[in-house]
Amino acid sequence: MGGGLAGLACALASAQAGAAVDLYDQRAQDGRPVAHVDVVPNMLRDLVRLGVGDACVRAGFPYRRTSTIGHRGLPLFSLDAARLAGARYPAALGITHSKLKAVLERAAVDAGVQIHRGEHAINVEQRGDGLRLDLARREPVRTDLAVMACGTHGGLRERVFFAEALQGAAVWSYFLVRRPLGLDEALHATTPAGDSVHVVPVSGSAVGVRLAPRGAPAAMDARALRSLLARFPEPIGALASQIGEDTLIERRVAAPGLLPQPWARGEVIAAGDCAHSLPPHFGQAAAQAVEDAVVLGELLAQPGDVRSLALAYAQRRQPRVQQVMAITLQAARWLSAPDGDTNLFELARSLEQVVRHPA
Repeated sequence: MGGGLAGLACALASAQAGAAVDLYDQRAQDGRPVAHVDVVPNMLRDLVRLGVGDACVRAGFPYRRTSTIGHRGLPLFSLDAARLAGARYPAALGITHSKLKAVLERAAVDAGVQIHRGEHAINVEQRGDGLRLDLARREPVRTDLAVMACGTHGGLRERVFFAEALQGAAVWSYFLVRRPLGLDEALHATTPAGDSVHVVPVSGSAVGVRLAPRGAPAAMDARALRSLLARFPEPIGALASQIGEDTLIERRVAAPGLLPQPWARGEVIAAGDCAHSLPPHFGQAAAQAVEDAVVLGELLAQPGDVRSLALAYAQRRQPRVQQVMAITLQAARWLSAPDGDTNLFELARSLEQVVRHPA
């Protein structure tokens, strides 16, 4: 349930493990391709494990270093990414969200996944020897295992897992601009006022920008984005001149939180944002969603009943994601209110140790 990165990756991994998979996605078609994904080393390793690493590298822009720039434009520190995917792959890469989804969808369809667009689940119930999936526009269907990768909106997460709705905390604006010559690594910077930006090259001609003002207004138009981006040191500040009135902007509300219940109820499991809505820092929101898929695929390939599989999934995923969440939340707090007790470089190194080995 859900046709985003988490849903497509879980569908692909499940089909590769031998399951017959139907994917239901509420959206009839994707939105505009303005957001990007920072494919950090552990995520690229898992995309390779899913068999789509080569296609992702062809569709994206490989890089090997992330640098944080100080208020005066001088580098505070740089961190070379580890080559976790193996010697024949780059350490990391930037890619547009739409291209990554296209790669995963092609692979899922080739693996036998049946994708149903413009259709979504409104409830999941235990019925006899399986589950009944109630759909909005068609008759209910029976399934042995339901994977909820439907994000944090729409109410299904709350109904099935009896969880409280997450409240938005930060607003990020995503957009693409022309890549300046020489910008071939990921860059991060903040202003003295607490505004934050992350820039990742996504192709030979474009970079993806993730921008968040301190105390975000209800909306950010092109003029406001130009004004905000110009506050940052070079080379990031120079990108402001490329934002035109026709620049497509995607606004996302980040509402961090973990599903408090075990991430399995009977034969229903939660994946992606539905289970762990992570801050975007260090690229772990998408990375942990893909890791969910890899673990699910491995468990499906092993003998055992579905309910035992669901419990094993929850037991394997929860402790690791809790570690990642703690580190990314600390980074998010530091970026909104820097303090002397937090070292962003050490946080990055701590995260690197957590995700260095596969889940």
